[in-house]
Amino acid sequence: MIHKEDFIYIADCKLCSNKNLAYIDENNGYFITIIPKNHNESKTFMEHIKTNDVQWEDAFEIRHSRKKQQVNKYRTYEAGKNKKGYRVIWVHSSSKDQDEKNRRRKKIEKAQKALQELIPKLNAYHLKTQKDISKAVNKICKPVQGLINVKITKGRKQICKRIPSTRRQADDPIYENKWSFNYGLEWKINEQAVIDDSKTDGLFPLITNNHLLDASEVLRMYNRQSYLEKRMYTKKSILDVAPVFLKKESRIEAVLLLYFFALMIVSLIERNIRLNMKRQKIEKLPILPQKMNTKKPTWNNIRYFCRDIHLAEVLKNKVTIQLDVQGLSDLHRKVCELTEVPSSAYKNLHDRWWLFEGT
Repeated sequence: MIHKEDFIYIADCKLCSNKNLAYIDENNGYFITIIPKNHNESKTFMEHIKTNDVQWEDAFEIRHSRKKQQVNKYRTYEAGKNKKGYRVIWVHSSSKDQDEKNRRRKKIEKAQKALQELIPKLNAYHLKTQKDISKAVNKICKPVQGLINVKITKGRKQICKRIPSTRRQADDPIYENKWSFNYGLEWKINEQAVIDDSKTDGLFPLITNNHLLDASEVLRMYNRQSYLEKRMYTKKSILDVAPVFLKKESRIEAVLLLYFFALMIVSLIERNIRLNMKRQKIEKLPILPQKMNTKKPTWNNIRYFCRDIHLAEVLKNKVTIQLDVQGLSDLHRKVCELTEVPSSAYKNLHDRWWLFEGT
């Protein structure tokens, strides 16, 4: 626990448990996290907004991270406090709203197409009874439950069937009237259910114990989570954090502390090269595979670019007569300059450089 009043824990819904939130709050820490959909606070508000209006407040606008031509507009609503005294802030995102509407529309279209393809298959093989047809319809309509009303139609016609005779010399044939049933499908989109369901589009709830920030500032801080997640991705994939088979917590903490130092160094390297590129007005660097350009170099990009740099050693009678660094180009030197790594680090490189003096 970092005992600082300005430190705020920002995380996804995994943080949102009574135990975690209480621990942070009792130790004078602050948190901002999202409430899962299965919590009572979320369920209650989702049902409330379907039949009631709330007073949204405009928060801020930002450009979409992937769709540059689209602007995401945020609105907030203070829903009061929960039983523990934490603030619950509901957020409406215009981008999320549009995505969920498009997702619902595609689901409805997909279900209608599947129902249309089901019709020629009725009254044959495993779709002869109403029970089997109903089972197939429910499977199709499960993703859009309540949004499409499907009716199984039943038609019948009378057929005359001859009763086979067991006698060797058959008398006049006997016929029997029977009913033959044919099933069909009719469906209609439940427009009112679609309208009610669309009222919850673009919504997500935040919970925090910070009573000093207004709702828009809480949302701004939560939006920084993506940058934190990117750092965790670096630790897991680039630095290759693996399960540690250690029994003592102190040793596990020590190993993770070393990874934390490595992550901090990686972050500073990325920060330095990007800031220096901006100062020197360098828009991009060709350090990606096939000499492709990147505007925001990452540690993984730099590591890949420097993969061919190596120390060549010439031996004679088991005695080193020459040491030379190979593969260092002018672009490598420029990258070193931008990352603020002195070129002398390569000029003075020697064998077993990774060992500390005196060890």
